[in-house]
Amino acid sequence: MVLTLCGDHHAMGRQHGEQVRAHRERIHEAVRARLAEADGHPRKDAHFQTLVRETNRVLQEYSAASAAFVRGQAEALDLEPDVLLRYALVSYVRDDLLTRAAHGAEACTTWAATGSATADGQAILAKNRDYGPEHLPLQTVSFIQPSDGYGYVSVGSAASPAVYCGGINEAGLAVADTHVTSRSIGPGLPDFVLMMEVLEHKRTVRGAVDYIRSVPRLGRNNLVLADAQGETAVFESGHTAFALFSTRRGALVNTNHRISPLLRKDVVDLEPPKVRGNSLRRYERVSKALEANDGAIDVDFAQDLMASHDPPLGSVCRHPLEGCESQTIAGCIFVPAERTLLFCHGLPCQGTYRTFDLNKGGDER
Repeated sequence: MVLTLCGDHHAMGRQHGEQVRAHRERIHEAVRARLAEADGHPRKDAHFQTLVRETNRVLQEYSAASAAFVRGQAEALDLEPDVLLRYALVSYVRDDLLTRAAHGAEACTTWAATGSATADGQAILAKNRDYGPEHLPLQTVSFIQPSDGYGYVSVGSAASPAVYCGGINEAGLAVADTHVTSRSIGPGLPDFVLMMEVLEHKRTVRGAVDYIRSVPRLGRNNLVLADAQGETAVFESGHTAFALFSTRRGALVNTNHRISPLLRKDVVDLEPPKVRGNSLRRYERVSKALEANDGAIDVDFAQDLMASHDPPLGSVCRHPLEGCESQTIAGCIFVPAERTLLFCHGLPCQGTYRTFDLNKGGDER
């Protein structure tokens, strides 16, 4: 689904809801299933309830725009705003439950390259989105023009907040996230807020990082960033600590673990036994591929790498596997200097990439 949103955040939320309304029953089922998963979890307790409540409070305080967007969605989809907001938050704060039980987690593969590593010296950022297969028919590409801020294109899901996977703005700043199951979680802004705020108000990696460091963070996930000036970064986001890796030449890789010794101790690998350790294997595979192609990395290389397989643990393009909750449902390649997103719906090894161009007002090439 390709959506077009403009105006204030409440208006854009309503437009989102109206444009995905044909999928309302599927959305309602997804909401019921996710909330039932949390409500019926044996580890749900006062600690978890407090985390949800306090995270909601921080969101309202630091990003009223995100809350307004969700209210608009809820009105158009015949849902209570508190229910839809809780649905969005539970997707993030459920790591508090996962780290106290044994359930698999969602996974993604991201990398960025720039300077001497790329064929043209410009930055490139790539992500395979690994998520539950039930979200494949709900996947969206949205062109968003807020009344106050930069316009941008984002990848996400119907009835989810504005930026639920990654995006790129008209200033040439791109950002994407990866899931890391960590014990370092507490009341703070989830990634869907951080990504929306930086896309709407920042033009460089440095400005985005300064903002992310300055606000309370939930602590789940890593962020990968790239800008039109050629800077790239990986921000490993804990609740009380963070680690930053940045470069203007070379490549950075991020999967579903932490590199920083400070944050590594809090990571919990909850993948099923048959695929446990796949985050490290994907990290190693992508790192070696980028090193082997140093100086020649471009969009064609990115498409080939994101479609590659090395079963059972090293595949970047992850097919459905019994016992795993996630599979690759999209490939995203951001080219900051060109203000473009190349997007493949479904498995990158089977699909084709469509190019969306912010220079042309969000038109597809």
